[in-house]
Amino acid sequence: MTKSYDIIIAGAGSAGFVAAVQAGRLGKKVLLCEKNGMPGGILTVGGNNDIAQFWAHNKQVIAGIGWEYVKRLESIGGAQIPDMLVPNKPHWYYGVHVNIPLAAHLMDEMLLEAGVELRYEQTLCDVVTEPDGDMKRIAAVRLTSKSGLETLSAKTYIDCTGDGDLSVFAGADYECGTPDEQGLSLQPGTVRAYLNSSNLTDEQCAKIDAALAEAIADGSLEPTDTMRRPWKSLVGARYNNVNHISRRNGADSREKTEADIEGRRCVARIIAAVRRAGVDPDFITIAPETAMRETRRIKCDGYVTADDYVAARRYPDGICNSFYPIDLHRDGMGGIQQVFLTDGQVPSIPLSALTVSGISNLYVAGRCASGDRLANSAYRVKASCMAMGQAVGAAAALACDNRGSGGHFGNTRGIDFEKLKAILAEHGAILPTEN
Repeated sequence: MTKSYDIIIAGAGSAGFVAAVQAGRLGKKVLLCEKNGMPGGILTVGGNNDIAQFWAHNKQVIAGIGWEYVKRLESIGGAQIPDMLVPNKPHWYYGVHVNIPLAAHLMDEMLLEAGVELRYEQTLCDVVTEPDGDMKRIAAVRLTSKSGLETLSAKTYIDCTGDGDLSVFAGADYECGTPDEQGLSLQPGTVRAYLNSSNLTDEQCAKIDAALAEAIADGSLEPTDTMRRPWKSLVGARYNNVNHISRRNGADSREKTEADIEGRRCVARIIAAVRRAGVDPDFITIAPETAMRETRRIKCDGYVTADDYVAARRYPDGICNSFYPIDLHRDGMGGIQQVFLTDGQVPSIPLSALTVSGISNLYVAGRCASGDRLANSAYRVKASCMAMGQAVGAAAALACDNRGSGGHFGNTRGIDFEKLKAILAEHGAILPTEN
């Protein structure tokens, strides 16, 4: 017999975690499935342990469950929240730095507090759809785990997989990168390794820099392994968010495997190069996978363009704020295309950009939300993903009681938008305001 829920959410990263907590707190029966053994996605498994940005232009623009989470994390010694009112710092200064084990632990606890059923190490492998008026609806999903295959159903579904797996398996259209003469251009991925060599002398660091330069010159080290940064800089960052693993599509299983292998080769090459200087670099460990910045963007009823984003366009169905510069990492050593937000601009995300086209009972949130590549390079960051997650968690709770033209509950169109905004405000979210 198929087990049924009000809401099934795929992916327990920043967006999925908050979506599940919000829906659970609204009294819905929620299942959250995740392919990894712990929640957090890029924040924990991917090792990129900063959450940006909750504040903009000296005011808070994202709050709600995401902000509650970092404040609770801070209270147990698991988060460093910078002074958001210090002016004129680089944008990365305003990120909240977290302790990964405590970050994952607190996500577990908040999800369980909200009554969410958790399915870790369970991979979405199939989606069953059926006609629903002039659209189609998801009737069930199949998960695979150590216990075998299991079929589960819900009224409403939320795709927070980052790669849009649930949406694509349901037949949704999507965009992915930009075709070019070499194939498909996507933002490169990055593998996180944990570097602990902080007690070296200036003389040793100079020898390492010379060894790294020599290794790049003879081809045994790729320039993208260090992005040509000096050793002190790599140690200062603890080798977080440094390298570029280019030309692999993380939404393709074969290419994602290649990206993970290349990530480990990258760290092995650095170790070999540093040993030329007579130093054994203290790499403690490495993230289990290469974290991807960009894969699929699911086509939804609405669409966010870079022009919309930078202009801080206001939408009739604007449901949450986002704040981060346009931040498109180019292949290899191509640098980063950035556009910074000035003059008090705070972009927003419309609910229509989170409502999957052609499918009556499916939302998306997070990196796979609907927009062009440049806009996506900004709204893909974790605080924005949390805001989107809270928005669709509340929207899905309303959709569970909303019957569509085909007669099924779970319809994502036509929910009471004013009620949705009231629910989000009651749960601490900050809604878009007029510029």
